[in-house]
Amino acid sequence: MKLNFIRHIAVSAVCTLIFCGCAYKVNVSEVLQQPLNTQLRTKYHLWYTNAENISPLNYMEGSFIPAGTLIEPIEVKRGTYDIWGSVSVVDGSIKFRTPDDGKEYTIYYDQHLTMIPIEDFIRQFITVKPESDIYKNVPKNEIARVKAGKLEKNMHLNSVLVLLGPPAKSRTSAMTNQSWLYWKNKDVVFRLIFRGNKIRQIGSLDKLDF
Repeated sequence: MKLNFIRHIAVSAVCTLIFCGCAYKVNVSEVLQQPLNTQLRTKYHLWYTNAENISPLNYMEGSFIPAGTLIEPIEVKRGTYDIWGSVSVVDGSIKFRTPDDGKEYTIYYDQHLTMIPIEDFIRQFITVKPESDIYKNVPKNEIARVKAGKLEKNMHLNSVLVLLGPPAKSRTSAMTNQSWLYWKNKDVVFRLIFRGNKIRQIGSLDKLDF
């Protein structure tokens, strides 16, 4: 019995070092199941006001990295773990650069906001497809406005997906819903209401508290 107790203490100590003291690095090529040196691009516009602290909720303000932009991952980490309850990721980060201009960006990831693991988020916003494939489902008469970052009534939902990406599951449980919620900033959200595949209404909402 004493031996089992000692083993238990040893295992707990190792787990504490692994799960609480260190972050777990993620290999983007493995996540995307693509060979090394494959060209990676943003699947949708990535909005930001601070390049060193980008939200995974893609706040629609400031500047944006256009959909189809070539990017190079620098470091991707899953965050620390809570081993005392159910094991779950509580934070993480995705650092990358745009090789055309050498700028670096960091997304600080929080699974509680998006309701998906960081690996799924990587698959969501990074693609190996060319820019032409990213825009192929956007109506031709909307491409110029989408590339300019303009969100307007009567736009097709495929335009929205390039402008903002899919809505976060934390506020929009299914994309089959006729109402999608997005963030203007950390305090203000707005709702897109669809009729069929077109935006019927763009509505503002009050501050949301998490």
